[in-house]
Amino acid sequence: MENPNNRAAYDLRQAAREDEEHKVHQELMDSLVCIDCGDVPEEESTWEYGPKGQVEWTRRPGGRCWPCRQDREERLEREAEEQLEAACTANAALRPCWTCRGSIGGKEGSKLELREKARPDRLECPGCVRARATKDLGPLMLPVPSKRELVAALVSTPDDPWWEDRVLHAKLHPARGRRV
Repeated sequence: MENPNNRAAYDLRQAAREDEEHKVHQELMDSLVCIDCGDVPEEESTWEYGPKGQVEWTRRPGGRCWPCRQDREERLEREAEEQLEAACTANAALRPCWTCRGSIGGKEGSKLELREKARPDRLECPGCVRARATKDLGPLMLPVPSKRELVAALVSTPDDPWWEDRVLHAKLHPARGRRV
């Protein structure tokens, strides 16, 4: 009568296996909690409609759900655009490129445009720096201020936007081997 191979015993073993599988599945799903919103997925993979049509989105442990991922990408894109706009504004306020007399930040919208504010010692735009490197011209050497310019600078501020850089450059690179 107490046969371990009857239907009731099989059903109990099957229920125990299903409970164990459900427990393992639930532990996996709990590890896939979205780090931004805390959403727990019901399935490991879900089909979502992305920018390129229907895509399979598989969550990873410590990852984000599809909406949070999209929100994060949009936010990072906006921040990059805002950073570029701030850099463009700051670079436009600086002196122009020594070589081409354009913006020190580079041509707007180009691949070479500076994504951050140019350092104060920057003399050329990215396009001119690249052209100088491809032609193997070496570093840019600014003209040394003449004695007349140095004396005039003591009386009034020069109108040259590169004046401070020229003076600093002359101190760093003395004119011994250069023509003045």
